[in-house]
Amino acid sequence: MKKILILIAIIAAFIGCDNVNEMHEQYLQEGSPVYSGKIDSLDCFSGLYRLKASIYPSPDVNRKEFRVYWNNYADSIVFPYDESDINAETGRYEVIIDGFDQQAIEGFTTLVFRNYDVQGNKSREVESNVLIYGDDFRSRLFNQSVSGFDGQYFNLLPRDNMVGLWVEYTKNDDTQNIVEFEGGVESLKMLGIEPDLPDYKSGTSFKYRTLYHLNETDIDSIYVGNPSETAPVVFPDPLIIENNTINKYGFTETFNIPIGVYEGETFTSESDQSWCTVVNNNDNGVIEVSVAENITGDPTITSRTATITVSVVGKTGDEFTKEIQIIQSDAIKLDNTKVNWSVVSLSDEAYGETAWGWGTANLWDGSLGEPGYHTNPPQTTPFFFSVNLGQPLLIDGLEIVPRQQHIKNPEVFEVWASNTETEVGVDKESPEWEAAAIAAGWVKLKHIDFTGWTGTDTRTAYIGASEKYQVIRVRVLKNSHAGGHLNLLELSVIGKE
Repeated sequence: MKKILILIAIIAAFIGCDNVNEMHEQYLQEGSPVYSGKIDSLDCFSGLYRLKASIYPSPDVNRKEFRVYWNNYADSIVFPYDESDINAETGRYEVIIDGFDQQAIEGFTTLVFRNYDVQGNKSREVESNVLIYGDDFRSRLFNQSVSGFDGQYFNLLPRDNMVGLWVEYTKNDDTQNIVEFEGGVESLKMLGIEPDLPDYKSGTSFKYRTLYHLNETDIDSIYVGNPSETAPVVFPDPLIIENNTINKYGFTETFNIPIGVYEGETFTSESDQSWCTVVNNNDNGVIEVSVAENITGDPTITSRTATITVSVVGKTGDEFTKEIQIIQSDAIKLDNTKVNWSVVSLSDEAYGETAWGWGTANLWDGSLGEPGYHTNPPQTTPFFFSVNLGQPLLIDGLEIVPRQQHIKNPEVFEVWASNTETEVGVDKESPEWEAAAIAAGWVKLKHIDFTGWTGTDTRTAYIGASEKYQVIRVRVLKNSHAGGHLNLLELSVIGKE
């Protein structure tokens, strides 16, 4: 039995050797596999539905092309090793792989690269996982926020990596216009010389999209997918005139009227009356006007009116043409009556009566030098400075001369009048003061707003009273000095006896 087992083992060994020899012989006949040189270095850079591949192949004189596969080898593209694709600075082959939008491919995508030589031998694989931007990614980006329109510029808030802006807006002829800007845009000039959005139609909104370059190595900048729309942008008045009615008095005078227009625009003006003439246009944003003395010779004619028409040169439409009424009364400065003026002695007047010898009477001493009138510190509004005119006068205006240093001017005030020095009967700061003053026989002639009057220029407050009054009270509601102190040099009444 033992001999039989040994014989079987010897026979099996001979059979096994024959099979091994047969397989080895087949291997020798086929030869070992031959591979093309593998890509030595690979970089891929993101783009919008495309990418850039930068390749440095291994030295292989037989290399012919490289192939790129994606979508589990279902899609591919072939690039010959063309010398025109070499980047002279880096010595690398650089090619663009695009068309991913047609396959709706975006996000991180794996690509497989292989070299092939002239004999058709392929190299081992090299993989790259690269981000491909697409519409879904763009829809998640945000446009810049806005901080609003300041009258000339539309301002946008900055964002990281912004490199441009796309704008679609409506022109004055109701057509749409698209403008694209390079660089990070934080403001758009809407008005003036060389605006960023030429011929923009006031009162319309515009759409915009921010352009981003998210990474330095990206080959594409990317617009936000959906535009944002602004609120309507309403331009300021193209012809700005502070006051459409200007009151002047009987004496000869030359004065300036401030005129504001858009940057780069000019204006012209003319008067319809010979006694009121425009001396000069466009002198530092003003027109210079001269009025002659009002001597009518007819006692029934107490005032006259001229109309100055101001127009923006080269523009048509109501918003580019305005009229200014110059109303000149035959009232005069009644400085001759100052000899009869006196201090008012009411209980709430003493608080603002005098300081350091700067008494109320200095307001009508005829001197423009110091001392003048100065309130007692500390002072709070409202407060009064008042005059008994000695006789009833028709008050058409008050001329106020400020101090020329340490200026403390009344910016907002009321002019009250009566024919007697009557006590109001309530505290000057009481909310009931006005009603009590009226009940006591006082009349509010005018509310004057000289907001911003912090200079040394003389101001005339037009009053236009229709009746004569002997006592006037200036009720100061706001003063240019934060502490409420007031100082003045002179006060004059313009009117008729």
